[in-house]
Amino acid sequence: MAVGRALAQAVVSVADWLGDRLLDAALWGVSLLRCLPARVGRLGATTWRGVRGLVLFVPTAVQAWRDQGWAGLRGWLRRSVLCASVWLLTLVAQLLDLFGLGEVFCFLIRLLARVTPLTGEEIAAAAAVLGPKAVRYGDVRVAEDGLLRLVFALNRDRAFTTFYTLNLPARGFHQRANFAILLHELVHVYQYERIGSPYLGQCIYAQAAQGYGYGEEEGLHEALMTGKHLRHFNREQQAQIVQDYYTLKEQGFSVKEYLPFIAEMRAGDL
Repeated sequence: MAVGRALAQAVVSVADWLGDRLLDAALWGVSLLRCLPARVGRLGATTWRGVRGLVLFVPTAVQAWRDQGWAGLRGWLRRSVLCASVWLLTLVAQLLDLFGLGEVFCFLIRLLARVTPLTGEEIAAAAAVLGPKAVRYGDVRVAEDGLLRLVFALNRDRAFTTFYTLNLPARGFHQRANFAILLHELVHVYQYERIGSPYLGQCIYAQAAQGYGYGEEEGLHEALMTGKHLRHFNREQQAQIVQDYYTLKEQGFSVKEYLPFIAEMRAGDL
C-alpha cells in the first residue's frame, strides 16, 4: 500500500513537472509575439545610432584634432572604440532578443532547477513598490536547488536574475524568505522588460565598475540637488535603491530622499 502511494505521488509529480514545462514552452511563443514590436523598435533605434555615428565619424575626428591636436585625437579614438564596442554588444543582444533569447534561456534553466511562480503575497508586496503593471509578475519564476546548488557553491550563495527567472539560494542572506533581496532581483526583471537583454551586460559591468553603492540618503540628496535621475545610476545601483527603500520603510525610517527615484522607477524611467 505504501509503495503504491509513493508510486502514485511520483507519477503525479512527474506529470505536474511535464505540464509546467509544456506551459513554459507555450508561453515562450506568446511572450515572443507580445514583445516583438518593442524589441524591433529598440533594434531600430540602436541601428540608427550606429548609422549616425558612422556619418559623423570623420567630422568629429577632425574636430577633435583641431581642438586638441594629436592628443585630443587619440583620446577621441579611445572613447570611440569603447562606444562602438558597447554599441555592437547591444546590437547583438537585441538581435538575439528577436528570437527569444531570454525565453529560451528561461525554459532551459527551468529544466535544471526547481522553479515556482511568485506567491500572491510576493506579487502584492512587489506591486506596492514597483507598481501593479511594472512587471508581468505571472511570467516570473523563482529557481532554487537542482543545478543551481553548484552555481551557488561557486558564487557564495549570491542571488542573480536571468531574464524572467530569479535564481535564489536555499540558504543564507539571499534566500527567498528575504523579500528585500527578491525585490532587488525583480528590479532586474523590470530592467529586462524595459531595455531587453542588454540589461544583463550592464549589470555585470556595474558590478565590476561602480558596484552597488550610491551614497544612501546623502548620495540621493546630492543627486537630486544636481539634477540627477534614476536613469543616471547603474543597473545594480537602481536595484539597490529599491531594496534599501523597502527595507528602511519596513523598519519605520524616513524614506523622503528615496521617493523621487521610486516614482521614476514606477514610471519606467530607467
